[in-house]
Amino acid sequence: MTDNKVTVWRSLRVGRARLEQANIPNADFEASLLFQHVTGWSREMLIEREGETVSAAIQSAFDALIVRRLAREPISAILGDVEFMGFRFVSDSRALTPRMDSERLVEAALKNTKPGENGFVLDLGTGSGCLLLSFLLNRPGWRGVGVDASADAISLMEENTKLHGLQGRAFSTLADWKQVGFHVEEADIVISNPPYIRTKTLETLDPEVRNHDPMQALDGGEDGLDAYREIAELCDQKMKPDALLFLEIGYDQGVTVTELLNRYSFADVTVLKDYSGHNRVVKARSQ
Repeated sequence: MTDNKVTVWRSLRVGRARLEQANIPNADFEASLLFQHVTGWSREMLIEREGETVSAAIQSAFDALIVRRLAREPISAILGDVEFMGFRFVSDSRALTPRMDSERLVEAALKNTKPGENGFVLDLGTGSGCLLLSFLLNRPGWRGVGVDASADAISLMEENTKLHGLQGRAFSTLADWKQVGFHVEEADIVISNPPYIRTKTLETLDPEVRNHDPMQALDGGEDGLDAYREIAELCDQKMKPDALLFLEIGYDQGVTVTELLNRYSFADVTVLKDYSGHNRVVKARSQ
């Protein structure tokens, strides 16, 4: 390709075709995102300027990003950020990539609070901080703490906290969950997207997940329930009366996580579905 013959439309078409040939989903959308990342253009500008000639520098940079995506590097890692609950969050290999499915957990927590209320929310395994921070951005009267055993994850969470100007309301704790019982006692809401993938199925995950997300954020043990047991043990009889617990689950874990929580001092254990109709969140109330 030469810079005096290749239009924006043609460059995008070739990039999309390369992604499609590699069976990468949403090839058209991702090719557009990568081109926008290189040029700094909006989606509207991309459409308006599709007949313009692409410079050699832009084409080279775009090709380099396509090659990275063909190597199954996540689009969020290439772009450096991801949208979650309408907000942008820095995303890289330090923590699990935020996913749209997890928005259901935040929405459920928001639905059980009111905009004018004050409160304290605890995020166990905070990772990038997207759950905690998007909740706080929607509830200005609340404060919260994100706990993670990974120093890398905590550094990313703190970066996102500063990005959204939440240093006065969002705090981080580098610790194992078993060490934060004092936070549990203070919390009005506890949220978590814990590792829930069965160890034996990790190797079947998409390369974008298997090769780029931290393994400790994925591996839920032999039956995928190790983290839920730890959370139930941690929160049992420590949470305030009527405090709420929201846990993201795998699509096939609704029954098992419900049964697990019912063995402890939780009430009103309910499974909530995502917008695809899959079990996604378990909600419970402390007694």
